[in-house]
Amino acid sequence: MSDYDIGKAFEKIEDELIASMIRNLSRHRAEESKLGIEWSQWQVEQLKALEVYKRKNSKRFTGQYNSINEHIRRALQDSYNDGGTKQERQILQAIKRGFKGKGKNKPAFTGVAETAGEFFKTNERKLNSLIKATTHDMGKAEIAVLRMANDQYRKVIFNAQVMANTGAGTYAKAVDMATKDFLSAGINCIQYRNGRRVNIKSYAEMALRTANKRAYLQGEGAKRQEWGIYTVILNKRGNPCPLCAPFVGRVFIDDVWSGGPKDGISPVTGIKYPLLSEAIKKGLYHPNCRDAHTTYFEGISTPPENSRYTADELDELAERYNNAQKQNYAQNEAERMERMSKFSLDKDNKRAYSARAEQWREKAHRISDPDIDNNLSESVINSEKSIEKAVKSDIIKYEYSPRVKESVREAFDAEFTAMSSKFGNISTISRVEPLIDGSGEYGAFYDHSGILVIKSADKKDCLKIHAQKAVEMKKAGKWSSSHPMHTFRHEIGHAIQAEHAKNDPLWKEKRQKILNIMKSVDSKSISIYANKNIDEFISECIAESMTKKARTVAKKVINIILGVD
Repeated sequence: MSDYDIGKAFEKIEDELIASMIRNLSRHRAEESKLGIEWSQWQVEQLKALEVYKRKNSKRFTGQYNSINEHIRRALQDSYNDGGTKQERQILQAIKRGFKGKGKNKPAFTGVAETAGEFFKTNERKLNSLIKATTHDMGKAEIAVLRMANDQYRKVIFNAQVMANTGAGTYAKAVDMATKDFLSAGINCIQYRNGRRVNIKSYAEMALRTANKRAYLQGEGAKRQEWGIYTVILNKRGNPCPLCAPFVGRVFIDDVWSGGPKDGISPVTGIKYPLLSEAIKKGLYHPNCRDAHTTYFEGISTPPENSRYTADELDELAERYNNAQKQNYAQNEAERMERMSKFSLDKDNKRAYSARAEQWREKAHRISDPDIDNNLSESVINSEKSIEKAVKSDIIKYEYSPRVKESVREAFDAEFTAMSSKFGNISTISRVEPLIDGSGEYGAFYDHSGILVIKSADKKDCLKIHAQKAVEMKKAGKWSSSHPMHTFRHEIGHAIQAEHAKNDPLWKEKRQKILNIMKSVDSKSISIYANKNIDEFISECIAESMTKKARTVAKKVINIILGVD
């Protein structure tokens, strides 16, 4: 089991802890009455569920932790053995090529005789100390995971009512508000010295990658020490970090793992080299480091001056490193949004977070392949040209998912520009994306994120699909118009409402006037869908008002919105 596999195992445990908590919150819902939500009884039930949650998790995950810790021990032992085996193979190959070492199992350069048994016992103690330290730290982290999960559950129980009192409205929204910070961060129970907090998956991957490297280098060093070889060189690799790049191509005396002389003088050639321990003090082999050194066979290996980076190479590596950091950030954000989508109770919240996750995944993909940004597709380039004028005039401020087809972009931009001319500035749309939900809906707008989604926006026949649906829904009395762009207009209508809620001081009064109209008319006056709630009523009126045959009710509503009633 690699450090990645162990990281995935801890990620699974974290997901199971959160999923179990959310199942309890979903299963034991608070009762809603005319007087509101009955929180007191719900809190009593949830506190009982918390006690069961604690007992079950302690029993359930102890066995998994034991299994993981055993894998860690074996992984470190395997890394040590692997390092020693590969190193001896390299030494034997170097000897065939003419390397003249001091020979295997010779007394140490210090003149202090050391038997083979003592030599192996010393290295065994070093390895056992590394294994013990790693599993001890991991054990503390494992306990912290369960403790934090329990603490967060307790906070949610008492914060849900507070969130409801701030205007969350429904039980699902109140719970989502109470769990938002927790789901956003995950079970970030590990705090580093600099104050940064990470979850156990990230910590486990870092700790095991670092420990595995040290075990491997320890195995290599023990074999070099057997042969009386103490010179090493840091290798070039595709993407070294800034801390390690200055040491690449330099020869060191390994006084850390190979027991090299502290004066830095090679017993083979008498040449003095810098000590590896000094380089480590300056940042080499930091936690999570992926760089590595190999044996430098004096007289056989490539001279160090041919192994160093040029100035141009260093500039390129710096850019590559920065891109890797940006990609890691985007991937982490995608995982965070996926977690929030997966464990939110409210349907709208789940969709919004899912859309954000897709946005971050696309960004990570673009960073990993720069050509995507330069040559996304002809449709994206053409789309940018088609809206350039609108952008310059400060009408259009949103962006598109690369998956949205060119024809959809042009149609949406045209509707947005026309509706902006009629209703004024619309700044609440941040991004237009394909609808990835399979609920059967044709569009949605999420006012807290500004994301507007359209069904089949990533398909060539999107406009045809929406045109046919509009005719069908208008004929059934479900939509207020049969215009091909009805869905687009309806969702932009929600963005217009969000704009007024944000910037119109009279919006509360206007909504009340419109609500009075809504209560006084039947579904035939606008549409069946308009009767769902006040927000849908307004959007249906807005969509109808963009047609040439807008009816009296729609006109009245629009006049109220524009303040000309």
